[in-house]
Amino acid sequence: MTEGSLLKAYRGILESRFAIALDRTAEGAMHAASLGVSLESQEGTLGAALRRERALDADILGMSVQDARGRSLYGDGLLPEPASPGTLGRDLIDDLGLPAGRILLRYDTRALEIPSVEIRQAMRGHAVPIVAGGALLGFLAAWALRVGRDGRGRLRLPLMLAFILGGGLFLMDHQALRIIDRTLNPLIETKVESIGNGARSLIDKALDLGIPFDQLQGVPEYFESLRRHYPELERVELKVVPPGGIDAAAVGKSLWLPISARGNAVAVLEVVPDNRHAAAQIHGLLLDTAFLGLVALLIGFELLSLLTQTSAFRNAPEAAGTGAVRTLPAGQVRGVLFIFMMAEELNRPFLPSLTHALLPGGAGHAPLLVSLPIVIFMAIVALGQIPMALWSESLGRRRGLMLGAGVAGIGYGLCAFADSYSGLLLARAFSALGFTLVFTSAQGYIVDQADPGARTAGLAIFIRAILAAALCAPPIGGFLAEYFGSGPAFLAAAGLCLIALCLARVMMSATRPHDRLHRARLAPGALGETWRMPGLRSLLLGCAVPAKLILSALCFFLVPLILEADGYSLSSIGRVQMIYPLMMVLCVPLFARWGEAPRQDARPRKIVLGGLIAGLGVLPVLFWPGLGAIVAFLFLLGLGQALSITPQSSMMASYAHHGHGRHSAQVLGLFRLVERSGSAAGPALAGAAMGLLGPPATLILFGLLTTGGALLYGYGQWRSASDAYGSLP
Repeated sequence: MTEGSLLKAYRGILESRFAIALDRTAEGAMHAASLGVSLESQEGTLGAALRRERALDADILGMSVQDARGRSLYGDGLLPEPASPGTLGRDLIDDLGLPAGRILLRYDTRALEIPSVEIRQAMRGHAVPIVAGGALLGFLAAWALRVGRDGRGRLRLPLMLAFILGGGLFLMDHQALRIIDRTLNPLIETKVESIGNGARSLIDKALDLGIPFDQLQGVPEYFESLRRHYPELERVELKVVPPGGIDAAAVGKSLWLPISARGNAVAVLEVVPDNRHAAAQIHGLLLDTAFLGLVALLIGFELLSLLTQTSAFRNAPEAAGTGAVRTLPAGQVRGVLFIFMMAEELNRPFLPSLTHALLPGGAGHAPLLVSLPIVIFMAIVALGQIPMALWSESLGRRRGLMLGAGVAGIGYGLCAFADSYSGLLLARAFSALGFTLVFTSAQGYIVDQADPGARTAGLAIFIRAILAAALCAPPIGGFLAEYFGSGPAFLAAAGLCLIALCLARVMMSATRPHDRLHRARLAPGALGETWRMPGLRSLLLGCAVPAKLILSALCFFLVPLILEADGYSLSSIGRVQMIYPLMMVLCVPLFARWGEAPRQDARPRKIVLGGLIAGLGVLPVLFWPGLGAIVAFLFLLGLGQALSITPQSSMMASYAHHGHGRHSAQVLGLFRLVERSGSAAGPALAGAAMGLLGPPATLILFGLLTTGGALLYGYGQWRSASDAYGSLP
């Protein structure tokens, strides 16, 4: 991934250098067209501009001009074809905003291929010994765990894994810095020189026409426009050559280009590169690798947990004479669920932008249409909770999970090849069916086999697996979509589904379907009886639904659109989306026991406080728009929902098992149905509100829904407590 980041950065900087020539020629062509001069009539002047640009950069092989119908009019050098390698283009727009033509540029692909080979060789030559050494150390650590006679090895192994991965990532980043210094920095300097050469050629042309040097007009304004357009420039200044010549010590890191009139040097053009821009690009690359390293470390921990659940590791203590190890069902399914959930979380950073790109031209209600792939997925997941839970119970939980993983994998594969908006919708619907079956099967596997005392711990493991996947997958998905496209990202999701299917076959114990057929029938009136449980409706409608509404509408839908509109890359969007699950992973265990006291139920207070924090988190985005405000919102959203999610799940487990055990599947199914309905409605509501009211009003709407629901639930709990107190003798 570091290699891919470096290769894309090099290609982007190189092609931005050639884009300078396209910008200059396109600007002149459109200016002449605005005066009524057609492209055909500009062959003399525009053809001379093409020749001048070729002379300024030896890596430009040819340039040509096309009309609005794509016919080639004229050109210079090796004429580029629209689909040939190393071809760039710039559209020409007339005064009415309609396409008037196009300028094509073809560059020497060796300018890209030779450095790319050098980058690959340098990275891979450095990576092979690091990976081999890390694998050897990991094998030795795993062997030490297996032969250990006490539990201390299990505590030491995560530390050893962190040390191995951290050391390897440090060495890889060090090598990346060396490559950047050797390849990218000179390329940025070459781009700055290209900008300066273009400016110098215009000044030379004016002097050759006989305009005196001290009577040149508009030069400062032109330099200022260059500085605004190209962030690589810190300063461009035209200076008169002193009688004693230029002092070499005064040049420093500046680029001095001589300006000559009829052979006599009269001035120099000083071009000062802005090192901060280059540093920002390098910082972005290193930030990408650092986040991917953090993700690799988290995935390593999850894989370590998965390994400790395999039969070989579970039987190791028995072989050493230390006794058997008891494995909870949640521990058995945790790795399977983590791998599978990563498949869906991969598309979080790029799905809205991909949907927008597939919209038919001129489609109305664009925000609402962009939300539909998320809405359809969430709606199917919501409506399928109860029927899929019952079906997985009749199939057997392991068989249900394996079947769901296979169906979801096919759905993600269809998404990878979807080339239309309707095709993407159908593929998302297919993957939603598999996702629902996997989710209900995994949840049922825990509820079916865990004893009541371990059920809360099992649900906590269940939630942590989902949150860990939500933390790890978005940066990887954004990286894959940005560097390789959305198709490969969806294919990676399909591959993860296949891995989850195989792991379920190995890790999960089989249950015979005929042993549970009597439980797979929905009792008459069960849902109505469940819905009438005291306190259940206020919990679902006041807290569970608003929590999912604000999460799916803002975090999954609105935040990626806002960041993309502000010019942030898909990798950056994926990194930002890590904040919410990171807060959940860190704070859910911390808040699970916070405020608990004997003979006092603190769960309602936690739920109310969490809803208020999450709802008020929209305020920074309203008053201080920008990336920092979005980060603050996601921080507060994660903090609030970390406070409330465990009490919600615990109270639902109490409803399911305390006095209503025969309807446990229906209670949990109803909870997930209503909760997921909020997830489905969130993006649709946000899309409609954005189209009608705009982003600020949309944020206010969801903030009010969340805080209002929490306050109403708190009021209901207070009234119930007051009534109970008043009824005491």
